[in-house]
Amino acid sequence: IVGTGLVGTSLGIALSARGFRVSLEDPSPTACRLARDLGAGRLAEELDPSDEPDLVVVAAPPDVASDVVVESLRRWPRAAVTDVASVKQTVLDGVRRSGVDAARYVGSHPMAGRERSGAAAARGDLFDGRAWVVVPHEGSSEDAIQAVREIATVVGSAVRVMPAREHDEAVAAVSHVPQVAA
Repeated sequence: IVGTGLVGTSLGIALSARGFRVSLEDPSPTACRLARDLGAGRLAEELDPSDEPDLVVVAAPPDVASDVVVESLRRWPRAAVTDVASVKQTVLDGVRRSGVDAARYVGSHPMAGRERSGAAAARGDLFDGRAWVVVPHEGSSEDAIQAVREIATVVGSAVRVMPAREHDEAVAAVSHVPQVAA
């Protein structure tokens, strides 16, 4: 997991509790150590550097998610890569513009959150019963799609699959309805 805020740390806690080996990275060493101390996984530097992950989850803000996805695709040439940003088309467009082979990339968006942010607000049950939208593109490999579906299911989410543009339109409508009603 690259990014140890609320979603990344919650996912790490949920996966670790179910027996998955989770590696944690974050630009903030303090946030990363806190996530480790909360049971979200081990720090990447504590693991064997030759141990490549099967799946990389990018839990970075939307404005940098595509850059981190591209870096992850290049860094781990056999791993599937997903992101959990709230917008999908922008991330997909950034990945495509990079020229990297995007077959191992599948976007996703767990529809879960809290009123607080950061690792300290993380909960292992954050995804229980929540929708998790899997957003493959036309070039996504079946293995990558299955890897993303698996983690979403394992942490208790109800998986939905839809294209990036459709996801973004639906999320925008849901996000704006309360404001319009108010």
